[in-house]
Amino acid sequence: MFQTHIFRLDSARDALHTAGGIPIRRDPTGLAGTDVGTEIDFVVNFHLSQGHDLLVGYSKLFAGEFIKQTGPAVSPRLFYVQYGIRW
Repeated sequence: MFQTHIFRLDSARDALHTAGGIPIRRDPTGLAGTDVGTEIDFVVNFHLSQGHDLLVGYSKLFAGEFIKQTGPAVSPRLFYVQYGIRW
């Protein structure tokens, strides 16, 4: 499976928040814009047996103008493996 996610701030003077709601980046002038970035995700789920799955994924965020203008212009990526058991 392939997915794309586009992240934008609600308004130009809004802040970027963590999952817990803590603001981590902000441009009080609003000049950095609202473009946080675009993420791509690749996910493959292998059904090993009736009760066992192996999920393999890769995600990468391409930093937008807001990220580039409000601190280090990082474009994080994540590779993950998940093993699932159903009973």
